[in-house]
Amino acid sequence: MHITAQKIKEAAEALECTELKSFMFQEPTAGPLTRRRRSSRSTGRSRRSTRGTRRSTRRSTRGTRRSTRRSTRGTRRSTRRSTRGTRRSTRRSTRRSTRGTRRSTRGTRRSTRGTRRSTRRSRRSTRRSRRSRRSTRRSRRSTRRSTRRSRRSTRRSRRSTRRSTRRSRRSTRRSRRSTRRSRRSTRRS
Repeated sequence: MHITAQKIKEAAEALECTELKSFMFQEPTAGPLTRRRRSSRSTGRSRRSTRGTRRSTRRSTRGTRRSTRRSTRGTRRSTRRSTRGTRRSTRRSTRRSTRGTRRSTRGTRRSTRGTRRSTRRSRRSTRRSRRSRRSTRRSRRSTRRSTRRSRRSTRRSRRSTRRSTRRSRRSTRRSRRSTRRSRRSTRRS
């Protein structure tokens, strides 16, 4: 039961149909403060008329009270039902929203965990790749150094062999020259 403007209008019209409106907008029926005494006949008639007006006012007030009580009870019941419905709807909506938020937080946690793990793995792999690169660089440097040393040693050995061959050639030439000279000298003599 939702209280709408249409229902409020209908309730106001129902109250207007009863005697409440006529009672509310009645003029005061109080007579003059100083009453003049008349004959007994006129006083009897006035008493009867006042009694009738009193009875009619009492009946109208009773009817209006009953109608107001009924209308207030109906409005109370409708407000109670509407408040219950709103409470239930708010509870359901809050439960659904809390469930949705829990699921979303779980999903975000899982996704963040997955991303953290992937970032950790990528960092580890990058560290390993850096280590492997460093090791490969070191090995390349060591191989280059060893090749340079070996080349230097081979060059030195070649130089030494060349020098030795040159010396040996020179010595052989000198010995041949000396033998020729000695032969010539012996022939002349």
